[in-house]
Formats: sequence, C-alpha cells, structure tokens
Amino acid sequence: MKPYRDPNMARTIHLKALLVTLLFSNVIVGQTPLPIPDTLSGSVIDLTLQEATWEFHPGEVVNTYGYNGSLLGPTLILNQGQAVTLNVTNALPDLTTTHWHGLHVSPANDGGPHSLIYPNTTWSPSFTVLDRASTFWYHPHGHGLTDYQVSMGAAGVIIVRDAQEAALDLPRAYGVDDIPLVLQTKAVVAGQIALHTGLDSVVVVNGVRNAWKELPAQVVRLRCLNGSSERAMRLGFSNSMPFHVIGTDGGLLSAPVTLTRLQLLPGERVELLLDLTAMQGQAMQLMAYNSELPDNIIGAAEVGNGMATLDGYNDNALNGADFQLVSFTVSASLTNGTFQLPTTLVPVNVIPEMDADVTRTFLLEPQLMSPMEMIEGPFTINGALMDMDSINVVVPLGSTEVWSFTNNTMVGHPIHIHDIQFNILDRNGAAPEPWEAGWKDVVFVPAQGSARVITRFEDFADPDMPYMYQCHLLMHEDEVMLGQFLVVDPTTIGEALNPVRPLVWPNPSNTGHLIVSLPNGDGPADLRLYDALGRIAYAGRTSLTAGKARVDLPTLSAGVYQLRITDQHGIPYAAHIILQH
Repeated sequence: MKPYRDPNMARTIHLKALLVTLLFSNVIVGQTPLPIPDTLSGSVIDLTLQEATWEFHPGEVVNTYGYNGSLLGPTLILNQGQAVTLNVTNALPDLTTTHWHGLHVSPANDGGPHSLIYPNTTWSPSFTVLDRASTFWYHPHGHGLTDYQVSMGAAGVIIVRDAQEAALDLPRAYGVDDIPLVLQTKAVVAGQIALHTGLDSVVVVNGVRNAWKELPAQVVRLRCLNGSSERAMRLGFSNSMPFHVIGTDGGLLSAPVTLTRLQLLPGERVELLLDLTAMQGQAMQLMAYNSELPDNIIGAAEVGNGMATLDGYNDNALNGADFQLVSFTVSASLTNGTFQLPTTLVPVNVIPEMDADVTRTFLLEPQLMSPMEMIEGPFTINGALMDMDSINVVVPLGSTEVWSFTNNTMVGHPIHIHDIQFNILDRNGAAPEPWEAGWKDVVFVPAQGSARVITRFEDFADPDMPYMYQCHLLMHEDEVMLGQFLVVDPTTIGEALNPVRPLVWPNPSNTGHLIVSLPNGDGPADLRLYDALGRIAYAGRTSLTAGKARVDLPTLSAGVYQLRITDQHGIPYAAHIILQH
C-alpha cells in the first residue's frame, strides 16, 4: 500500500512523461510492420488454442497462447443469417472456454464458464448468425482463468457483415483499407508474461510493439478493440486530425460522429473512418492520450481514495501518460476504394424507456469496506461474489428491461452483459455521448457513479444454462465480480411434469411466498423445492383450505425450481417456479 498523495507527485509525473517520450522517440527507426491476422470464414471454422512462443522485445522469447498460431487468432468473417459450426480444440494443458463476445447466441453456445473445454478435446457450438454488421471478438472465459489466458495472447476479432452494411459505400478491403487493431498492454517480467497492473508497460497492437502500417490516401476504416486486461485508452491522433465514429460494440450508428478523442474501455469496440484523401505523403500516430483520463479509471494518473492506491500503480510509466499505439504513413490511393465520408448509415431504433417492463438494480461494492478494498477489491454485485451454482437474476422471455448500475467503489468498471445488445439511457443522470447512442454490450460505470441501459430479451430461453453479466476488467472478473442470469419462458413452465398440475402464483415470484392450489380440496400436504441440480432447497408441510395454501419460503437464490406437492391422499403434483429477488 502506498500513500495516495505523494509530495513528489509533480516530479513523478514529469519523470513518467519523460520516460514515455524516450521510450517511443525511436519508433520511426525501430518500427515493426503491423501484422494483419489471417481470416477464416465458411460454414465450418476450426480453431485450436495452443501454446507457442513470441518476441515482444527483440531476442526475448516469451511463452504465449494463440488460436491457430503463436499469438492472438485469425479474424472470423461471418454473415448475418449464416449457419456456422465452430470447432474449438483445446491444446493447452489447462481447462479453457471460448466466448463469442457480443454475439447473440444461445447460452449453450455462448462459451461462458459452464462450457468447459478439457485438454485435448473439441467443443463444437453451432448457431445461426443473428447479429447486425459489427466488430466482435472471441476470448477464453474460464472461471478464474480469463485474465491469464487472455494476457497470454488468446483472443481474436470477429467481423459480421449484413445487407445494410453492404449497401453502404464503406471501406471493406480487409487489411488494406479495413484494418483490425487489437490494442493491448502487457506485463513482461523476467522474460515471461505476468499479471500485474503496475507492470503492464509493453504496448502492443496486433501483437507487436512499435507497430507501423501504410494506408492509402482515401477513406480508411479502423476497427479498434481494447483487448487489454484492465487499461482504458483515450484514443486520438498525433496531428489532432478528426476521426469519424461509425459503429460501436453491436452495430453501425445512424450517422457518423466526428471526434478528436474517444475513451475506450477494456472489452469495447469502435469503428472509425479516417479521411486521408488529401494526406498522401503524411504520417501520423494513433495515440492513447491517457494524461486526459479522469482519475479512478485504470490507466489514469491516479486511482485511489485519498488514503491508498493500487500496489505498484504509481511506478508504471504508462499510467497517466500519453503513448503511441501505431504509426501510419499515407501512400497513393487505390484504384478502387471509398473517397467520400458517408452522411448517413443505418437506422438505430433505440428502445424507449417507457417500454420497460421492469427495472433491475445492481450495486457494485467492495466485499470489505476498507480504503484498500475500495480500489483493489474483490468487488461484489448486489453483495455477492459469483457462485457457479446460484442464479442471480431470472428474466422472463420477451421482457424489456432497464438495468441500473450504481458503483460505490473508487474504480470505474466496464460492465459486459452476455446475450444482448443494449442502448445506454444515461450515465450519472446525463445522456450518453453521441457516439454511444447505438448498440452496446459494454457500459462504463464510473467510480462513485451510475449508468442505466435498456434491452429486450427476445429469444433463447433456457431454464438450466445461464448467461453472465460481469466487470470486464479481467482481474475483477477472475475475482468473481460476475453474476448469472437465466432467460425463461414462463408459458412453458411445468408443461411436461404432470397432466394435472397445481396452480402456483405469483410465478415468477419475488414476494418470499407462494400460493398453491390443488384440485382435491382440503387437508395437509407435503412440499419440496428442488434446485436446478436436483438438490432439495426447501421441505415443509402446509394445510390446504378450499384447495389453497400459502407457503412462506426461506431466503433462496434466484432461479428455476421444481415444486413437488403430495396431498393427503398421496397424489403427487409438480410444477416449475421461478424465484426472483
């Protein structure tokens, strides 16, 4: 633990800036051509997650993970409406999963922590691509293993195309005027990748330091993914040129938004257009202007609460400093290409807040209320760390919901919700920035602040397999700052259990009690509730009056349960019920 306020802070910040300047002053001389990942497409795609080696520093070989290679993985090109099978083989010595971050798929195909891939086995999810044209990504999501495996290099980009995007005059020559950029910082200690916020001083784009790319003098598209474990990046260009945001996590905007700065949190994606038509022969750098980040965002100058800061945080020269991501030089234009910026893109039908059926609240807090835990965690959501056997939220199929997040910690959290894309309603009570007005699956919740999103749960009901919601700071995720939710169709509950079923209401229930009704009149009845794993969660007796009884339940985890009732004649009845908090 270190004091938050250092009397030599001004000198420290100056030295940091000097160090970063020296660190990147020779980029032009020592630049490395930007690797463009290979692409895979088609109805069947094979991926192998494997061990390998890589050089971040010349001559310094480190152990890495990669999909089909040494580091990162190929870009998957998918089309809306396409049926695809993804064969993921685990050649690692450890368990893993592969999560299709942002894709709208069933929970069984989502690749969360329940979809384990054991060493030397293959997981083969099959689904139809339902998403809008956008930039997504894939990465491991094993319970307690995500940060390590992503840091080791396991990640890749997904590009989804659709008819609306294809009808627009946009750059889409992959690797030429449509460039994927995986932006990351890594810690390399004693020649190996380490997990330590204070040491992630190796800046890589698509896996290389000091990256350089030649771009044509026309309109160019950059697909930026913040694939870092924790570090936010405030993007901008060294020549202060404007850029034009055309898409966010889940799809294109209705019109480009022109900016000179954009804050990108881990897990977020953004698509940018650059107008380079009059810039042949010029050079510029895509920068992270992190000296401009507000405090209490990982990557800012200060993260703390006036009493403590993260261990080693003030020793990292990148924290609160500006640094280069990739250098570009502009060459002659191509014969074919895009030479004008679009004025409109695709309609974004934002969900009206008045359509919401329910508002759910999520409180982000440290497990222990102390100065250090307020910034270091572990952090809870609604007072709980994730339990793989507990369902935190049950969502009725077809519902439109507002999810409201309040952050009582001293660290900003990017919250990712699986399954859906949402619209941001507000942050700290104010409307989101214009570039955030489209579809998102990650929302930034500032320290001591709040954010609200709205979404619809339209399909993929499954009473057994959950989706996740989580902080996408991967250390926080591995410290189980996650929750699980089910999407359940209430109209089908209990259909196959018994031709004659009890009436149970309210169902779903958040009242702490149930009213049950049986067809055979008065008398005692035995009741049992079984959880999703078949364990008895409650056992008791009640007495029916006029065929009805009130059952007061103990505090139980939210989820789907099977209710079994045996009346005084020994006749059994069964139904499924949903319990909510």
